[in-house]
Amino acid sequence: MAHYLHFLTNTALKRERIYIRHQAAEWQDSWPLHAHDGYEVYLFHQGNVNLIVGDELYQMQPGDMLLFSGDVLHRPSPMEDVPYVRSYINFTADYIQEMAGEELYTKLISLFGHPNGLLIRWDEEGLRDMDHHFSNLFHEKDKEVIGNEFMLQSLMVQLLLKIYRRSKEMYALLTAPTQSQKETNVRRILQYLNQHYRSQITLENLSKEMHVNKYYMCHSFKEVTGVSIHNFITRKRIDDAKKLLKLSDEPIGFMSEHLGFTSPVHFSRMFKQYAGVSPQTYRKMQQN
Repeated sequence: MAHYLHFLTNTALKRERIYIRHQAAEWQDSWPLHAHDGYEVYLFHQGNVNLIVGDELYQMQPGDMLLFSGDVLHRPSPMEDVPYVRSYINFTADYIQEMAGEELYTKLISLFGHPNGLLIRWDEEGLRDMDHHFSNLFHEKDKEVIGNEFMLQSLMVQLLLKIYRRSKEMYALLTAPTQSQKETNVRRILQYLNQHYRSQITLENLSKEMHVNKYYMCHSFKEVTGVSIHNFITRKRIDDAKKLLKLSDEPIGFMSEHLGFTSPVHFSRMFKQYAGVSPQTYRKMQQN
């Protein structure tokens, strides 16, 4: 499931440059850390969910919207006690640039430049307007009528322009919601792991660094984020490995050491477990 979602989004973006879901409510057996091409606008409607984006941990409230670059690792951690309802749009940069022009495009794409995502909070009226706009985009996407592509791109630019205006109105006044000590600790751990994941990290050393009991630390991290510390570190390393395999000719052995794996064999085994193919095969696929 982890790589199906990644593959689905990337396939849609390569084919159509935009992928839209409106009020999606289906449940998944797993909610993995993942990354994909393009950019994402995520709108939360209903449920009980924490969302990791980069170093940040967001406790989502209805009407919250997150904007981030798809190559930032992200993961929702929803609770099963209530339905989890969300809308989201993935799109490529050129899809917006064609319609907006260079000057406006530069402003709109800046919304996605924050390394841990940008939070926009809508009130009830604003949420209704956003939901209506998402609905229009979703239904326009499936129409086979004259001017369909122009209309869809126009609606997308209008959506981003509304979001940009809202960000200028409220972001300076936005105060972060109060977090529990547990959530504060998890945020500190996330920040540390994102900075040091290439190093050899043991739970004992991490607990000393964080000044938190090891067992409490592991339990809190898994409870809040939905993934174990070990899984998070490995996923970060594998995501880096994919970029290196795609963009460089570094030998596998050098790469494994650079990323913090104990040996090339360990690296290859973990890469295949997470990506479904060996590092060598992945590199050939990207080159082709």
